[in-house]
Order: sequence, then structure tokens, then C-alpha cells
Amino acid sequence: MKPNKTAVLTMDIEDWYHTEYLKGTSCDRSYTMLDGLDVFAGILEEHNIRGTFFVLGELVASIKDQLRDLQSRGHEIASHGWQHDRPIAVGTNAFAEELGRCKKTLEDALGSPILGYRAACFALDRDHLQTIMDVGFGYDSSRIRFAENPLYGSLNLDDFTQLSRNIARKDDFFEFEISTWPMMGRDIPVAGGGYLRIFPWLLMKSLIRPYLRSNDLYVLYVHPMDLSRKTNAPLPQEISRLQRLRFNTGRQTTAGKIRKLIALLEESGYRFRSFASLRKELMAESPDAV
Repeated sequence: MKPNKTAVLTMDIEDWYHTEYLKGTSCDRSYTMLDGLDVFAGILEEHNIRGTFFVLGELVASIKDQLRDLQSRGHEIASHGWQHDRPIAVGTNAFAEELGRCKKTLEDALGSPILGYRAACFALDRDHLQTIMDVGFGYDSSRIRFAENPLYGSLNLDDFTQLSRNIARKDDFFEFEISTWPMMGRDIPVAGGGYLRIFPWLLMKSLIRPYLRSNDLYVLYVHPMDLSRKTNAPLPQEISRLQRLRFNTGRQTTAGKIRKLIALLEESGYRFRSFASLRKELMAESPDAV
């Protein structure tokens, strides 16, 4: 059964130095841009929206109080892995150990089960998805139709039942796909992240609006660095000018774009849920395993 039009606003809680194109460079990890977490949480509170926060395990100890506060306000806490390694670059046995470590760390810190997972760089394939299911998660949100990015994975769901374009189910496990929209013969991400930060709002709006008319699930994802008020991150000298431009462009406009996006979602008849809430609703509508 298809759900009503639902928007899930999410944040991948990682720091600036976890960015893939900074891997292997000399980043100063004492400098943090996690202040963007509070900015995003504040926007959600302004609109009485409950979201989902995917957290790197290695950051849990340093932000435990913030995570507990988010949970107490009704937000969902989920897993983003341990240290932002792309799953498809890791064997399934090592991946299972990492998943279990992060899941247990979060559950010990928060005192409640962790249902959801999102892969670093959406880098997931079917074998690694099976590992996620075997470890005991209830859903994943890593599938994205954007083959142009070589970092992303290709996730085959042929053995899943497709509930809608963006929601698939196998038994009690769900895959919630990242939002994309076709333009000039290829799928373009319209779900946020660096795309929302870098591209002008009018361009993003022109892509998001037709998507909202044609689909029943919209997923936003952002990172703390997209919303950080800090402007002078100590970027390593060895990165290119293009990467510096990509890193810094649009940060001061992201909060305003998210507020405009929320207004657009409301105008389009979308209601806001966490992934855990959406999964619970779908399970209640069709409790028998698919």
C-alpha cells in the first residue's frame, strides 16, 4: 500500500574532514563544523518537524548529550557507520563488524534500539545490503539513481516488492530511496546535500516541484558542514581550487533554502515524518511479511 505524501528531513552527522575528496589529506581534526547540527535542529523545531539523524559512530562520544536531546524531542537517531568508509570498498565481514560496533555504541548511549542505516556516499550493493539486514536493522536509506557519481553504489532490489517509486520492502525490511528527478535523459539528485547548498534555489525548486507532483516520498539529506556558520575551515594545501570552491560555495544560503523547501513541501501536501515513524505506519497498514 502506498503511503500518503511524506517528507523525511534527515542529516548525516559527520564532520568536514569526513568528506570523501579530503580522504588521505592532512586535515586538522581538532577543527569542527558540527555547529551545523544545531542549526538544522533549530529549523526543524521552528516548524515542529521530527527528523532522522544518521550518526557516525566515532562521533557519538563527543556529541552524546546533543543526541540524547534530539531523541528527547522526538527525533530519530540512526546509524551512518563508524568512520565514513564506503561499504562497497570494505568486505562484508568487516562491514558487519563495523555495523554492529556503531549500532551498539548508539544503543548504549541512547538506551533504545537503532532501526536505520545510511551508507557513506550511498555506496551500497546488494551483498552489503544483505549484511545490513542480517545485523538487525529495519530499514536502509542509501539507494540513489545517479550513476554519474562514481562514488555511489548500484543497489539491485529485484527480490524486493516495490511499494512506490521510492519505497521497497522485503519481509520487515524497507529501502527508502534518495529523491532524484529526470532531466535531459538522466536522473538528477533533488534531495539536498551539496546540490542544495551549491545550486541556486530557483534551479532546485524547478526540479523539486515536478518531483513532488509525481511521487509520494521526498527525502532531504544535509550535513553539518552545509549549515555551519564557520567560514574558514583549515583545508589542506594539497586540495585543488575546484575542490575548495565546491567545499565553500553556498554555505550561508543553505538554511534559507531549507526553510523555502519546507514551505514548498507544505504547499504540495506533504506531511513530515521520521523514517522510523514511516516504517511503523507501513508495517501497520500491511503487517504480513511481503
